[in-house]
Order: sequence, then structure tokens, then C-alpha cells
Amino acid sequence: MLPRTMFGRALLIIVVPLVLLQAIATWIFYDRHWAAVSWRLSAGVAGDIALLIEAMQGAGSDTKAARLLEKAAAVTDLDLKVRAGERLPPQLPSSGTLLEDQLTQAMRGRVNLPYRIETLGDPYAIQISVQLSEGVLTVDVPRNRLYSSTTYIFVMWMVGSSLVLLAVATIFLRNQVKSLRRLAAAAEGFGKGRPVPFFKIEGAVEVRQAAIAFMKMRDRIQRQIRQRTQMLAGVSHDLRTPLTRMKLALELLHDDPAVEELKSDVAEMERMVHGYLDFVRGEGTEVPVDIDISLLLEELAAAMRR
Repeated sequence: MLPRTMFGRALLIIVVPLVLLQAIATWIFYDRHWAAVSWRLSAGVAGDIALLIEAMQGAGSDTKAARLLEKAAAVTDLDLKVRAGERLPPQLPSSGTLLEDQLTQAMRGRVNLPYRIETLGDPYAIQISVQLSEGVLTVDVPRNRLYSSTTYIFVMWMVGSSLVLLAVATIFLRNQVKSLRRLAAAAEGFGKGRPVPFFKIEGAVEVRQAAIAFMKMRDRIQRQIRQRTQMLAGVSHDLRTPLTRMKLALELLHDDPAVEELKSDVAEMERMVHGYLDFVRGEGTEVPVDIDISLLLEELAAAMRR
């Protein structure tokens, strides 16, 4: 399940703690801060309604009650109406949202009268109906009195900052991994015998140390190859003198089957020496050629019989 590349694993090391931190912070925020703010806002609305009902009950006349409603609507930012002679319909089932639960608890604790809470499909207002002795008091509460915009600002700020940090981390990790990929390509090319030019050593301290160690290893291996090639050239060159003497001695001998076989062996050794020298000089060519299998087997059998 884990990423196979170093870039993916390093990115996962950054992303997982970041997501966990955001999840824990968001949970604590919603469980503590948002619930507390929603409760205080709901309690404030319920307190305004309870205070208005108490003031209306002490107004003494319908004219004073109407004037009190106008003043309360202007001061509390609530749309207040009294429908005289009406009865409150049954309470709707709760939707289970945090806002409705907080508002229900606040109304139950501050307004000791039958009430009904409904949204009416309006995304910007909630209607609260309270049963009074003379009728039904309807209160249209704007949602800005029940919601705190700082909640969404906090969440958006947290998500946005996390995305910015993730983008910056991705760029830095990509630069670090790029130097490792360059080092891996150089090691693979050198392992296949290709020339590896000096490349720029960059990245973290550990990556630089690995690159420097690779360059030193390349120099040591190339030096060993040069020394081996020089030794091979010296040995091959020194073998040419005794081979020449052996050829001269064989030419002075009488015709004999054993002499011909020795001449064949000397010629083969000479070809091998010339091949080594050509390899040292960089002039060796190895191309596929047609060969007679029967003749090859006869030569091998003759060599084994000797």
C-alpha cells in the first residue's frame, strides 16, 4: 500500500501528519469553539424573544404592544409579527442539525411557552413561532444571528495554508529526488561501460556525499582498468619475441606432422597476442563470421588427441 518511490514516501511523511493535525484541530474547533459560539448566539436570540414576550405582556394595550414590536424589530434585527387568534400547529420533527438542537435547547430554557422552529426553505432565515394568549408570535431570525462566519474562514484558511505548504514541500522534494535520479542514471550507465562525465553535485548533504563517493569510485575503477590494460599490453608485447623465436626454430626443423601441429599452435598464440594488442590500442573488431562446424570439431579432436 505504500508508495515505492522515495518521492512518494517522503511526500507521505509530510502529508499524513498534516492531515492528522488538521483533523484533530478541526474536531476540537467544531466540538468546542463552534458549539460554544452557536450556543451563545442561539441563547441570545431566545433571550431577546423571551424579553419581548415579557414586555408585551406588560404593555397593557395593543397599541403599545405594536409599538414595542416595531422598536424591537429595529433594535434586534428580527422580523416580528403577531397573528391574532391563531393557534400554533404541531411541532415538526427535528432535523438533527447542531443549529436546531442549540436553538431548541435555548428556547426550552428561556421561553416557557409552546414554540415551533422551521426553516421554510429559506437559506437565509429561520422562523420561530411562539404561542401567546392572544395569538401566535412569529419571529424571522436571519442566519447571521445564529451562524459565525469565522468558522468557515478558519476552515478555509487551514485548508488553503495546507495546500500552499504541500505545494512548497512537493517542489523541494522534487529537487532533492532529481539529484538522486541523476546519480542513479550515472551509476547505471557506468555499470554498462558507458563514459560518465562529471555532473553537478547538488542536493542534501547525504546526497552530495553519495555523489562524491560515486565519482571517487569511478576514478578508482577507471584507474584499475587502465593499469590492467597496460599490464596486458606489456605481457602481450613481451610474448611476441619468444613466439618469433619459436616460429624460426620450427621453420628450421624437417617436415614432420608434429612440427605442423606446433606451427598451428604458435599461429594461434600469435593471433591471440595480436588480438590483445589490438584491444589495448582500441583497434579490435569483433564481428560475426561464418565457420565450418565440422572443421572446428576436427581441430578440437586433434588438439585433445595431442
